[in-house]
Amino acid sequence: MLNFRHSRSTLPEREQGFSLLELSIVLLIVGLLLGGLIMPLGSRMDQQRIESTNRQLEQVREALIGYALANDALPCPATPASSGLASATATGCTRQHGFVPAATLGLPGSRNADQLLLDAWGNPLRYSVSNSDADGDGNWDFVRPGEMRNVTLANLAPSLDVCTTAAGSSATACAGSATTITANAPAVLLSLGKDFATLSSADEQENVGTNLGGGPSGRSYPVAGDEVFVSRSISTAGGSGFDDLVTWIAPATLYGQMVSAGRLP
Repeated sequence: MLNFRHSRSTLPEREQGFSLLELSIVLLIVGLLLGGLIMPLGSRMDQQRIESTNRQLEQVREALIGYALANDALPCPATPASSGLASATATGCTRQHGFVPAATLGLPGSRNADQLLLDAWGNPLRYSVSNSDADGDGNWDFVRPGEMRNVTLANLAPSLDVCTTAAGSSATACAGSATTITANAPAVLLSLGKDFATLSSADEQENVGTNLGGGPSGRSYPVAGDEVFVSRSISTAGGSGFDDLVTWIAPATLYGQMVSAGRLP
């Protein structure tokens, strides 16, 4: 009688699973794929922070102009000791270079222990004002209520300069017309960008020149030291890197809106 049952094979079966070589290859491929994803993801996050901070700077700029329309003057900068308020006294500003007075302007956003408004990298936004005094009365023209009207439009001469490079600039002017973006800004706003803790070029160093402290945190912050700022394209080139974000109030914009609101002349 025929036996139709299959007999078990005597050939050895191949063990299931991966060899060390196969696992190594798989891990290598996964690593390469993840590396390709992580680098673009980091770049996208950096770009999002840049865009967010640029929007924030624009919001602050508009708030400063709105303040001027309501008060006939720009606010003074905040200091680490002023709790986010404009650091003004009966005789004027205590500082030309400091921080956005977010509490005075009623601006939303993250603050640090010194109540300073932070950019997308968690670093305080800087704010500088012109200290010009065209009529020589001891009052800064753009931060003393009514002083712009007293000086008159024809004589107002804001003192802050923005250049394309620090090369050849002085403490009060760009190297020349070819490197001058504006030579008459009433106010400048500045984010020190991603590398705020490690300034990597002369152009970045131009945007800070002294330190300001005195707040509850005990921390000292770099702020501008003169009346010249640099604004240019972001670059990661070694030795000449630049990622500061700079904006300013154009005098024509400020004057035009103040005239339209009946605040000038």
